[in-house]
Amino acid sequence: MSISTQPEVMTFLADHYDGSWHPWPFFWIFPLLFWITFITLAFFGRRRFIGRESGVGALRTAFARGEITEDQYRSRLEVLREPKRPAKS
Repeated sequence: MSISTQPEVMTFLADHYDGSWHPWPFFWIFPLLFWITFITLAFFGRRRFIGRESGVGALRTAFARGEITEDQYRSRLEVLREPKRPAKS
């Protein structure tokens, strides 16, 4: 005979069950924190990885519109693609 089938346990459980589920009062905090974290990571991840190519994209657009020549395009593209220099202190 297990503990859950003893008459005293069943009586106790039946006396204290009111038929509804009572979640923790702040149960909405965890889904809210999850979505805030997800949106924040997506926003900063997009800025970090997609933002790097925005200068090249603007340069391509200017060249396609005819605002700059091919020589200007190539020289500016070299500047954009060179590695970043450490800041001088």
